[in-house]
Amino acid sequence: MSEFKLILAALLLSVFGLAAYGQDSPFKVEIKLAQTKVNNYEPFSVATAIRNTSTAEQTLEVWSCSYPTQWVSDVSSVHVNLVGCKKNDLLNIKLKPGEACERVVTIRIQLSPGDGKPESVTFRMGFKAANFVTGQGNLPLWSDAVTVNVTK
Repeated sequence: MSEFKLILAALLLSVFGLAAYGQDSPFKVEIKLAQTKVNNYEPFSVATAIRNTSTAEQTLEVWSCSYPTQWVSDVSSVHVNLVGCKKNDLLNIKLKPGEACERVVTIRIQLSPGDGKPESVTFRMGFKAANFVTGQGNLPLWSDAVTVNVTK
């Protein structure tokens, strides 16, 4: 019986821990593709926006020139193009409710060579904060999914 109580306690702690961990972010990630048809390995632009969805002013921390390093994809064939920079500063951007920090990120899709027929790739992009949020690690905030047709 004590083993049952131990398992039940562990389960309850896990559920309550996940509920506390899954707190809503004051930000929403939005992406828009510059084009929906691309060639395999060819870089293309994605407009990114991190919008303040709260009712209070929020501060967003982004890197001045290594901003692309704050982005990831949920699909292994989608790669963010990184840029070199000489001076990288941490910027504290204040966003009023409804305002967004908007920048362009370049990505490329790398599929294995094929027969030349287009292949659809659906993916999301996640934004990772410039610093770690206490108790939450550096989990990305995910955009909605978008789809591109890739010619191999």
